[in-house]
Amino acid sequence: RDEAIDRLQRLAAGERMPAALPVPLGAVLLQQKAVTPGQLKGALIEQRRSGLRLGDQLTQLGYSSSEAVLRALAAQSNVPYLVTIDPASVRNAPGQLSGDEVRALGLVPFREAGEVLLVACRAPLPHAALAALEVLTGRTVEPYLVSDAALDSLKQAYGASAAAVVPTTTVRDIGDGATRIAAVAAETGAVTLREARVDPFTWVRIAADGQVSTLLVPPFSQDIEEHESWLAATTPH
Repeated sequence: RDEAIDRLQRLAAGERMPAALPVPLGAVLLQQKAVTPGQLKGALIEQRRSGLRLGDQLTQLGYSSSEAVLRALAAQSNVPYLVTIDPASVRNAPGQLSGDEVRALGLVPFREAGEVLLVACRAPLPHAALAALEVLTGRTVEPYLVSDAALDSLKQAYGASAAAVVPTTTVRDIGDGATRIAAVAAETGAVTLREARVDPFTWVRIAADGQVSTLLVPPFSQDIEEHESWLAATTPH
């Protein structure tokens, strides 16, 4: 348990790298000739009043289509996109995530291709969630942008026909998470952990005795001081 606490504390306190700023969406749309300079200027003025995202503002004003905006967003992030996707493609839970994991990550796996997992997501590209999913599953994750409405439909359908998915538990704090990990280790003799950080949680995938489960661990609790030192070393198991 002490080793698990130390490991979770260090991951929760890890530094976050600032994301690189993408090319502005308006510039991409102009480059693709999806809007005119006048339309973009008008949309930006109206956006200050409405608070809508630029793509939504352009479609609401009739200056651009949803597909054109999605294509520009995909070009902005240098990833492919899907105009349509059948929610039935995710009913068997490709990737074997739980509904809680899908909703928390904002990613919906829709196809498995060997060691590659294709996932649907919305813009802006959720880099931290994509990186975490690669760590947690040990697979290469390839993102495809979809519309907000399509992603919501996929989230609702994900795993609806699956016989079993990875169980997910949100624990109270780091101490609670460490206790659960220690209990699994005591019962099975050994556990393999994969950890990743996606604010506000530390995600822990536990593999033991052929079974896999996920813990969502919140930030530091009041019960554990950040300066506490534990005489423990971390190992892969």
